[in-house]
Amino acid sequence: MKRGSELIKKDHKTIADRINECRHQPTKHQSLSSLKELLDETNDGLVSYELAHMFEKIGKDKEAVRYYEKAESLFKEDSYKNMARSAINNIVIEALIAEKKKKKK
Repeated sequence: MKRGSELIKKDHKTIADRINECRHQPTKHQSLSSLKELLDETNDGLVSYELAHMFEKIGKDKEAVRYYEKAESLFKEDSYKNMARSAINNIVIEALIAEKKKKKK
């Protein structure tokens, strides 16, 4: 059993290392492209979460929500699922607040 958990840890470390490589591409466009390729290759929740986070940082909330939802569905542990759901909820709340501010003006 220990051998299987070691393999999972190694796979998670490899994916985390590859995500880090994607983050450090010369441009945001290249980082996004690299992450999309990595997601296609791995279908991993952490990759989808990172992709969502990058979209959120550049203001593409619809894309961010799409990838956070995918991450939520891919994660196996509840704590990670909750992390993705919280990110979605934050985007929705921020959009509602922004809309409310627009209406007041």
